[in-house]
Amino acid sequence: MKRYLYGLWVVSTSLLIFSCSKDTAGAETALAQQFIQDKTWYLDYSIVSSASGEKTKSYVGQSTYFINFLSNGSTKDSDGISGSYTIEKTNNQLQIHVQAKTSAANSVAFIYNLETVGAQNLVLFYQTNNQLTKLYYSAK
Repeated sequence: MKRYLYGLWVVSTSLLIFSCSKDTAGAETALAQQFIQDKTWYLDYSIVSSASGEKTKSYVGQSTYFINFLSNGSTKDSDGISGSYTIEKTNNQLQIHVQAKTSAANSVAFIYNLETVGAQNLVLFYQTNNQLTKLYYSAK
């Protein structure tokens, strides 16, 4: 009888533990989607950090570049690049994946890591050739 009760306790505890795990990636991507969609995001400035620690700030006060992420999954920017985007969670990091074409019909693909997103602010980053680039946007 004790063995039966112990077995029942192990099974019920296991079910309780495994049934309580949640998949939050879907909720996080949906929330990020709600924040970024259907707005015009203007690039306020970017900061490029080299491996040696040197930082360069660019585009200060020149909000001429913008990008739109629409609720239908399409995107278009001021450089004439248009296509589609998805928000995914990879290695515990939210990312915006863009598949697009330039105005000259050349295919381009980008992956931006999402650092922060709010109702009026967006910070994206990516790393290439030992340089970290952070892009600071605001919705106006």
